[in-house]
Amino acid sequence: MTLAAQILNAPQATRRGLAIAIAMLVVGLTVWALVQAFATLENARDQITQKRETLGQLQAVVALAQTLQEAQLPASGTAEANEFLVGESDAVIRSNLQSRLNSAASANSVIVLSAGNAPMIMEAGVSYIGIRGSISGPLEGIHNTVLALESSLPVLFIREATLRSTVPGPQAPNAAAPDLFAEVLFYGAVRANTQPAEGAAQP
Repeated sequence: MTLAAQILNAPQATRRGLAIAIAMLVVGLTVWALVQAFATLENARDQITQKRETLGQLQAVVALAQTLQEAQLPASGTAEANEFLVGESDAVIRSNLQSRLNSAASANSVIVLSAGNAPMIMEAGVSYIGIRGSISGPLEGIHNTVLALESSLPVLFIREATLRSTVPGPQAPNAAAPDLFAEVLFYGAVRANTQPAEGAAQP
């Protein structure tokens, strides 16, 4: 007698138990397959996230290298000229700083909302002139703008930076990335032969 015939001729309780066992086996295999599928998707998502982070780091390195390569040296070509801000007056130097902020922002699709003079400071006998700027744009654009300021010549120093979002709460998964607001305070050293303005602030 074949197995199928034995099952058909078995008592009803036996057939019912066998049917339940087969159903449980099928359910178990289905659940196991789903768990494996979700685990595979989760692993793939983690790998994609890691690759995106690595790509972002590489892009930042490439942007820095390109900025340094394209930086224009002052006409004198001396190390001092590369390090210090130059200008006929404090007002001219501040105007040049605002122009550098505008250029860096424009190159990275960032909007300069405002730019104002920061108090002059002195450290170790060196005068520093600064600008406080408010900018708005995507995170990558703001990051590249700050990077351009820090990596261009003459040397600038970012002393303060604040970042806030225009969206008060969490976004939908597929929503476009919101623009951010950033406030950046940056300074540059002035040549030793440039007289600081009266009332220069101490840090």
